[in-house]
Amino acid sequence: LITSLILADMDKGSFSLAQFYERRARRILPALFVVTFICILPAWYWLIPIDMSSFAKSLMAVPSFLSNVQFWQESGYFERSTELKPLLHTWSLGVEEQYYLLFPLLILVCWRFGKRRLNFMLLAIAVVSLLFSRWAAHKAPEANFYLLPTRAWEIFSGAFIALYYNRGGVLNVSFRLRQCLGVLGLFMLLSGMFIYDRDTRFPGFYALLPVLGTVLVILFSSPGTLVYRLLSSRAFVGMGLLSYGAYLWHQPLFAFARYHYIFQGEPPATLMALLILLCIILAYLSRRYIEEPCRSKSLVSSRVFRRGAASAAVVLIGAGALAFADKGNVLRFDPALLHIVEGARNSLNPLAEVCRTDAGQEFHIPRAEYWYGKGQKKILVWGDSHIDNTAAQLVDYLPQARIYHAGYASCPPIRGIHRIDVDYSDCAAYTDSVWTWAKTEGFDAIVLSARWRAYVEASKFDNGEGGVEDYVVDFVPDTEYHNEQERRAGILAAYRASITELANEFTPLPIYLVYQIPEAGWDVPDVYLRAASRASEPVLLSTDYGVYQAANRPSSEALDSIDKANIQRIYPENVFCNTVITGRCVLAQGEKLYYLDDDHPSYDGAAALAKYFAGVIAPSL
Repeated sequence: LITSLILADMDKGSFSLAQFYERRARRILPALFVVTFICILPAWYWLIPIDMSSFAKSLMAVPSFLSNVQFWQESGYFERSTELKPLLHTWSLGVEEQYYLLFPLLILVCWRFGKRRLNFMLLAIAVVSLLFSRWAAHKAPEANFYLLPTRAWEIFSGAFIALYYNRGGVLNVSFRLRQCLGVLGLFMLLSGMFIYDRDTRFPGFYALLPVLGTVLVILFSSPGTLVYRLLSSRAFVGMGLLSYGAYLWHQPLFAFARYHYIFQGEPPATLMALLILLCIILAYLSRRYIEEPCRSKSLVSSRVFRRGAASAAVVLIGAGALAFADKGNVLRFDPALLHIVEGARNSLNPLAEVCRTDAGQEFHIPRAEYWYGKGQKKILVWGDSHIDNTAAQLVDYLPQARIYHAGYASCPPIRGIHRIDVDYSDCAAYTDSVWTWAKTEGFDAIVLSARWRAYVEASKFDNGEGGVEDYVVDFVPDTEYHNEQERRAGILAAYRASITELANEFTPLPIYLVYQIPEAGWDVPDVYLRAASRASEPVLLSTDYGVYQAANRPSSEALDSIDKANIQRIYPENVFCNTVITGRCVLAQGEKLYYLDDDHPSYDGAAALAKYFAGVIAPSL
């Protein structure tokens, strides 16, 4: 529609960039700003400091149309739960408005060279955007989801339809074929709701299904067709009129509800149904009393609108800056409680910079001058980031040992697999380098640790009680595979083959195989702060042991099947599960938080693990 309006004005020679931007602003800003202002009060009341700081950045990003950039920057391995971000949905407005800031300028430049060249230029940009999106789906999935360059082709699909009709295009297609293609398009548009899930690498080529479906609906749903009658019905037209308001209101309502019910999982179905009804009511009120009046120049002059919009933007940006400078309004919480939480969150291995490699860094094997302890027995602790803090504290319980720590974040000590993210392309080379280096060092024992489940499943851990992490590691076997089942089988086979090979090469050296450290699902410091700020008794956080067992069964069975005399097994579940509460795995107890996020052990958690590990390792030294 918007492209059609631009082209019509260009044909008449009456297109005004200033008027176009004002029309877009009148359509978007009033309701957006009202919703954003209203979100401030519940955010201030409910959000803990780290989430309030993120919300403060959203207050600055929304009027700047940079929400998509903000949420892209916050995405990744240590991302906060997206479902709890009240203004998360504004990322798509950021993409849309960035597009409409640039698209008219592109039209103005290309128009001088004729419509044919305009078509060619837009087609070239769309194809490049689609191919870039396909590449980024695996190489940079967060950027692929949030940023304009990989999303532009989707919006261009509508622009091509407008260009086709602007040039006088007519579809000489029989009514029966239009009927079929319209229904097919609607089916394609809706099918993604059922065949895509939270792990689908979207957009990429997966987005072709709904995008092409939408194109078919627009092109072939002419008057008289089934889809036309459906979409032009009173109910659907009414939904369309309220769609923008419903879009604005739904995420804040759902996010604050989920935030309140964080310990119970999803909010009750009855509450969600009431929130949907409230969303529709608020959408109607927004349209009636905010959107429609602000679109009318007779009610709100251009001068008044511009001043009002600019003032609202300045206030939002200023409020966001103040809240961010205040570190998320930390004064609302007990300083002692914040000290406990921040102590856990910031409990990172002090030698991680020299002992562990992170994504995008030039990898290095452990330096000979860096180790933990002064003992004579040399132990190599080798794994991903989940062993960091435990490696640093192991020496406290093994005074006879000297601990060498080799780590690469999100890179298991396994040959025969590789991660398909560009930043982790050195993972396999790092594994080979450590393997070769270990042969020359004369170690007395090797400890292998990894987040085994994550590499096999390539899915987000769900504790079944509302805690779902937001990060996926995407490993594949070096061997050929054709589907997800074969990919998983290939990873498990690599576990068995690689660990067996290591045990054979280093025989009779003891190899200690550390099984999966229980995952939390929740960000433990966050959940602890919410619970402790309301509780009158000491906090005890835990998750279901049965969920841990089920999630880790395939990887644990693969490790169990390795039959080598020099392999000994260490079970972290013995530290956290079935200790305080039968059938539960403890995450935090009293003033001790055992995790610094949703899966990495904190100093307290690592100390408990190190003590247990030492009890298993000490007899062989």
